[in-house]
Amino acid sequence: MTTNLAGTSLFSQRAVRAEQRAERGREPQWALERRRAAAGSSLALTFSSRLDELWRRTDFRTLEGAIGDLDPLVPGARARNLDDLPAGVLAGLQGETSAYALIVQRNSDVVLEQTHPELERQGVVVCSLDRALREHAHLLQHRFGSLIHDDYDWYTAYGGAVRSGGAFVYVPKGVEAAIPIRWFQWQDAAGQVTAPRSVLIVEDGASATVIEEQLSGTTEGIAAHLGGTEVFVGESAKLIFGTLQDWGRGVYHYSNQRARIARDGELRWIQTLLGGRMTKTNSYFDLPGPGARAFVHGFMFGDGRQHYHLHTLQRHLSDHCTSDLLIKGCLKDFARSVYQGLIQVSERAQRTDAYQANRNLLLSDTARADSIPGLEILANDVRCTHGATIGQVDEEQLYYLMSRGLPRREAQRLIVEGFFVPVLDRIPLAGVREQLRTAIERKLG
Repeated sequence: MTTNLAGTSLFSQRAVRAEQRAERGREPQWALERRRAAAGSSLALTFSSRLDELWRRTDFRTLEGAIGDLDPLVPGARARNLDDLPAGVLAGLQGETSAYALIVQRNSDVVLEQTHPELERQGVVVCSLDRALREHAHLLQHRFGSLIHDDYDWYTAYGGAVRSGGAFVYVPKGVEAAIPIRWFQWQDAAGQVTAPRSVLIVEDGASATVIEEQLSGTTEGIAAHLGGTEVFVGESAKLIFGTLQDWGRGVYHYSNQRARIARDGELRWIQTLLGGRMTKTNSYFDLPGPGARAFVHGFMFGDGRQHYHLHTLQRHLSDHCTSDLLIKGCLKDFARSVYQGLIQVSERAQRTDAYQANRNLLLSDTARADSIPGLEILANDVRCTHGATIGQVDEEQLYYLMSRGLPRREAQRLIVEGFFVPVLDRIPLAGVREQLRTAIERKLG
């Protein structure tokens, strides 16, 4: 760790401002105490060092020098209806004809909460985390913060201290949520840091689909996002959760995502990284219940000098659990990706079935992908495999398509789209799939 943090008093003042704002919003005392503890941790911790294994290949020093100037409490204009939302959010909603519940955060504020009569009839709760802390504390108090610990590192601690916004989804026992839930985060401009925390709870025997999208305009200057999501999947429950990141090019993205899956529960997690200047995200999946299943699929597509760093952890803590992870990366220009993954199998996790793969496609000689998969196995009756590939577009495939009359650029586009199809096909909303295909085409030029 580095020795000191400049502007410590400034960070402390911002934590106090965030706490005062939370008090005005009638945040319960136990949640305020968590903020104070996070603020204390942020003052005790320092920025992570490049000597740390998980930070050796990712350099946040530009953000470290600027974060003291980034305001964590930039307000967002309240929205009376969809017409008041930013154009970028409305573009994400176009073409999606199915009904949905909707939460929209703009800068530090949740500006629109739109549930659906069918979900209300089922007892499904869809609202901001701020509202949930006031109205559903009995569901949150023993869960919120149980998976993401605010002393994990400085960014997590500071994000916990200045936390603002975030979503809350609760699906009662045995309920199949009738419609999807969409959760948008939008940043208007540079000069700010947003720090939402979200909690998703799917009780025993229930099921739901939740899609989170992170968007911003293209602006000059630096912005940051320090997010966190905690997911609880009950016994025999099923959750499809997609996180789609397409920030503007000035945004530094840091996030922690944690999931806990109970006996015979199933989580299908889709994660895509397209935007931002530099991304560092940690996605950990705990399987403490026998028969729990986690299927994790995602992709990164970088151009220019974008940098993506994804760290995953599949923790098998009980017997007969399954985890299947596939992360794909495509890079052009001077872009770089880092994938670090670990499968952990505890002594009591017999009959584990775990798979981890990272596939990378390079579209230029100056792009770079680092892939570091790993296994840590303490049981003796398991099936665990991992692998990684890094390569360029196959010239024979290009030749085959060009011999059928396609220009080289179009042939390359088809190959790249085909490379991403296994992940795109797992996204449950057709409009979102088309939105991602459009973004891929845009990056290909």
